[in-house]
Amino acid sequence: MKNSCLLLTFLVVAFCSIAQLPQRKAGMGMRSEIGNGGIIIDSIVPGTTFAIAKLKKGDVVMMINDQPTATLDDYSVIVSSLRAGSSVKINYLRKGKEKNTVVKAIAKPFETSTIADITYDWVKFRNGYLRTITRKPKGKDHVPCILLIPGYGCGSIENYSNSYNGKLMNEWLKNGYAVVTIEKSGMGDSEGCEPCGEVDLKTDIESFDAGYRFMEELSFVDTSQLYIWGHSLGGSIAPEVAKNHHPKGIMVFGCVFRPWSEFLLEMHRVQKPLLENLTLKQTEDFVRQIQKIYYELFVLKKTPEQLNEIPEYKALVESELGYKPGSNDMWGRHWRFWQQLDSINLADSWGKVNCQVLILHGGADYEQCSLVEPMLIEKTVNEAHPNSATWITIPDLDHFMMKSPDWKQAVINFKEQQYTKGNFHSGIADETVKWLKTN
Repeated sequence: MKNSCLLLTFLVVAFCSIAQLPQRKAGMGMRSEIGNGGIIIDSIVPGTTFAIAKLKKGDVVMMINDQPTATLDDYSVIVSSLRAGSSVKINYLRKGKEKNTVVKAIAKPFETSTIADITYDWVKFRNGYLRTITRKPKGKDHVPCILLIPGYGCGSIENYSNSYNGKLMNEWLKNGYAVVTIEKSGMGDSEGCEPCGEVDLKTDIESFDAGYRFMEELSFVDTSQLYIWGHSLGGSIAPEVAKNHHPKGIMVFGCVFRPWSEFLLEMHRVQKPLLENLTLKQTEDFVRQIQKIYYELFVLKKTPEQLNEIPEYKALVESELGYKPGSNDMWGRHWRFWQQLDSINLADSWGKVNCQVLILHGGADYEQCSLVEPMLIEKTVNEAHPNSATWITIPDLDHFMMKSPDWKQAVINFKEQQYTKGNFHSGIADETVKWLKTN
């Protein structure tokens, strides 16, 4: 009887733990445009929430759950909170007549692949959960695995399949490597976490550390062959995660080494003439103005609000930092995110990494535009652990893994979103696979 009670207690606890996991986000399923005070439906995706609601092309969605959908931003905020099984009330116009319907939300479809087994899972994170998506070579076990750490932006891992990340992952999968991706705080299916745009860099580092620990526990991975990939700012997070673990290797591409405030000045000298057609003199005048602001922001740790109160700085704080009263947003993240990035001593972090390191640099990368960054990473790692770091430059590779002959064409390719249209530089995949197979 006692054993029966213990078993029953275990089952109840297990059931409750499963029941408490979040539901998948709802798949609303419409293509649309703004007009007539709401969202005009252009087409409906079969098997989604709007399809179940029997909405049609030309209908105008006015409200969802009694909240107006006057703009696409309004609509996005409302539907981002909806999960599978949620009750959804839709008020809409059809041929000028007001109508409404109530349906249960349908879950977004799960990604499938002909070359990979794809698993959706959860990682407990602070007071909530982060969504993970793991891809492993179809039907394979005891495989090496890579944790993918992307750049700074607040994009969902569910968008990777159609971009450069998806193309790179597919090459790794074809060569026998599994890949773990984890959402940033509040992104995708994640629940109970602060919005990505409001958290700091420490939170990002903690979330990817959780992703590494999740990777270590996967039953099908060879734990002696765990790797970290860091792209752009992810290359600064990679050593912060690695120094707490024992990966076999780290690969980074398009990342920085120097303090952020120092690197920014060089980036401006490259990008202002390139993107804004400033003369070199105009660029230098700008750099000398913004340098003073960066010193107070990054070194003295003043807030953008405090800087905006200084008459000399006000115009640049608003135009270059994007400051708006009441907002913490700066370049797509909380301003503290960038202050923390500037404070990280990456020489110290890279010196503590005791594994093989591959540093990739693109000759057409106008975002990470300096040879100083990969050079210093290589020298720092090899100074601490001789013969551990390898630096490779691919001359016609740009920051978004496209084939671009130079900075100017890379700008055009980015504006045209060529990274979603098949312009992927296979050289970056080739170099990573070659390095993985020899380390």
